[in-house]
Amino acid sequence: MIDLTIPPPAPVHHYWPWIVSILLIGITAWGLYTFFVVPILRKRRIHASIPYCPSLLLPPRTHQYDKNLSIASHRLIHFSYRVNLFHLTCTCLRFRRHRGLYPPNDIRRLCRHLRRELQPTAYNQQLDELTRGLLATRLTDACYSREQLSRSEIIVGFHPRSSIVRVYTFRKSPVDPPGGPFTGPVHKFTYNYHQDIWIYGEPPPNSEEVLAAISNLMTANRARYPQQDKLPLLRVENLPTPIPANEAAQTVRTRRERILSANPSTTPLEKP
Repeated sequence: MIDLTIPPPAPVHHYWPWIVSILLIGITAWGLYTFFVVPILRKRRIHASIPYCPSLLLPPRTHQYDKNLSIASHRLIHFSYRVNLFHLTCTCLRFRRHRGLYPPNDIRRLCRHLRRELQPTAYNQQLDELTRGLLATRLTDACYSREQLSRSEIIVGFHPRSSIVRVYTFRKSPVDPPGGPFTGPVHKFTYNYHQDIWIYGEPPPNSEEVLAAISNLMTANRARYPQQDKLPLLRVENLPTPIPANEAAQTVRTRRERILSANPSTTPLEKP
């Protein structure tokens, strides 16, 4: 006799709920780490590193700039930020996460929105030409120092633990003497400290003296900058005041003899 009974269906293993649950847990953990843990750790690192990173202060502004301006976002349509040029504040995410942690008037507070609104103002024309050239670029470095050379001046952007050094100085015009002073436009030159090369192959004018200043600056700051895991957690109100940008030229002249005493043609860069 033929058995006409239908066999029961094979059991179906439902793996998709488990896979979806694992993905949701992973995405949630990544979001918590990216948007909560990372900003907290970065704020602590910035607080602790400020005393070891020199910077420049902008001169104070008059109260005519004490008003909130609405600035359209570059990326988000129908979205805007509020900036205040007197207090140097902005509501953008980059400012709220780390640029706003720097002391008042610190040049590192300037996000792209603040820099864009400062450029057409009369206040911007009161700054020296080298500072205006610096503000025309992205301020991505942790430290800034104005260095006085024999017949020229530079601003160096760096981090004591990084190999990339940015030099802001004047280009050499055809009528300038070989040793300066130089009267060309302000330009950013990038130097790799570890590899001892100028990125893009273009050195600044009077590059030997510039390299001697970079060597002295990096050696001095690396010697006193602690390891990242040993940075102390400091309170913002106890942070030292950076050097004002309009007074930095006079302050760094005390180091002029030390820079000129080095022989750039024979003294190699001091590497860590």
